[in-house]
Amino acid sequence: MIVHYTKDIASALGIISSGELHMTRLGGLDESNDALQHLTDFNRLHYTQDLIATFKQALKLMNQTPNLDQKQFFTHTFMAAQLRKVAYQNGVSLGGSLGRLLSQNSFMATFSDEEASAFAGPARGEIAFEFDGNPLTAPRGFQLLFNKVHYTDSEKLKKLEADSGDDMAQFMDSVAQENDSTFADILAAYIDKLEKQQLAYTNVIHDLLSALMEENREGGYTALDLYSLDETVQTVKFIHDFIVEDYTTKFRTETGQKPPTKLEIKQILKQNPDMIEATWIDIRSALIADDASEAAREVRAILLPQNKKQFNQQKKFIPAAFEADKLRRIVISANAEQKAEWKSKLEDALFTNKIANVEVVVL
Repeated sequence: MIVHYTKDIASALGIISSGELHMTRLGGLDESNDALQHLTDFNRLHYTQDLIATFKQALKLMNQTPNLDQKQFFTHTFMAAQLRKVAYQNGVSLGGSLGRLLSQNSFMATFSDEEASAFAGPARGEIAFEFDGNPLTAPRGFQLLFNKVHYTDSEKLKKLEADSGDDMAQFMDSVAQENDSTFADILAAYIDKLEKQQLAYTNVIHDLLSALMEENREGGYTALDLYSLDETVQTVKFIHDFIVEDYTTKFRTETGQKPPTKLEIKQILKQNPDMIEATWIDIRSALIADDASEAAREVRAILLPQNKKQFNQQKKFIPAAFEADKLRRIVISANAEQKAEWKSKLEDALFTNKIANVEVVVL
């Protein structure tokens, strides 16, 4: 059973007459919605991985290059890493580009996977549409993710918080004060610190995604491993290609370099084919939530753009058709002041629009 709530009779009658549900642009959702809340935390996994690779390459050069001015080289490497960190914190990263794309060009509607026998209150809505399974059809040019939210304990999520007190300069200064520490020693110690962080992040995210995929394995939900559906592969590839170009352009602009050419972008994508996996990990962060809201038993329908034709920052809503034969009943809250009048109007609308075998009840 999949339930969609709406707040008033006008919206409910509109759903029946149009045969569509309105999906809201992620960037237009209210602040209480947490669909993009963990995107930054998930992206930090990939940022840390990138930083480790950069420092390891620098350490290799320091150890293998004779007569290298190690102080000058270390200072250059450190300053570059600091600039990269500031850029990351300002959203100049793959995750930042993905966040902008999802916020501006993807849409969401929420459901519950419990019967509408107990309304959570007027804020949730006083009219509920009960469907047998996922009723939605994705509009042309979008892929639909229709999945249960995975609720996890808040302590686990805290381990992913971007602000972990990581102060690069303070850590390196403390290592430098130790006896006989070389610049290579300082860099090696920081790499070791980052690798421990990376392992902790990897373990938490692996656990979250494994649980998310297990909970959505049955019941007609979207398969959440990347290669189950060709459509998923193509959608994620489009999103990944776009954010790599967006991120690379913004990073070079921030650092005073020339924007990349189309050929350079193709070369970057060709050289890093595994990065698409990181993008897919980040997208699935939209299906993770704190267990404080577990009572909602939320199911999220998310539309992902498949090409640039769907980019339109002006749209706050997009209609998605639903299969009327999956609608089983419409439930009105017993607390609704005009429940008798609403019941009559809904029954008339069902008859007018030739939707049969749908019961309207007051609970």
